[in-house]
Amino acid sequence: VHSLDEVFGQFHRQLRVKRGSLFSLDDAKNNDLIFLGSPSENLSLAEIPSTKEFVFQRMANGPRKGDLAIVNVHPQAGEATAFLASPSSPMIEDYALIGLVPGLAAERSVLILAGTTTFGTQAAAEYVSRLNSVEDLLTRVTGSKTGSLKSFEAVLHIKMARGVPVEAELVAVRKR
Repeated sequence: VHSLDEVFGQFHRQLRVKRGSLFSLDDAKNNDLIFLGSPSENLSLAEIPSTKEFVFQRMANGPRKGDLAIVNVHPQAGEATAFLASPSSPMIEDYALIGLVPGLAAERSVLILAGTTTFGTQAAAEYVSRLNSVEDLLTRVTGSKTGSLKSFEAVLHIKMARGVPVEAELVAVRKR
């Protein structure tokens, strides 16, 4: 169980940035981690615990075959089975995943901020950097703006204008 300050406030302390290719399993055992980008770009994510309800996969068939999607493993009523960025150029929408999952050590956590494109990843990072967004997320996950934060997974729908993420809306949330 983590409070909002423990999860997001810890980054006011010492923060070390590493490229994924320099990541080690010792890093995962000894630190809380933040991953920016999908597993298709962060191959290190395949080596540690990750999300289970919303997972990144390439579409196997259909008109979007080969496109990266966030697949909804257990869709609830009214939810899409897969979330894909708009195929048009210019891009008008994207999707992103925010996941707080247990780390390799029981006292460690992993925060995953990943879009189906870099625009979605940018929007996810901006979302968790704004107090009103984090309060909205907390309310959806815990029922309170100040509740204790446990593991969760959430999908954001990102609206774009002129190549810039301008709006992010939570469209699916799972407590773990």
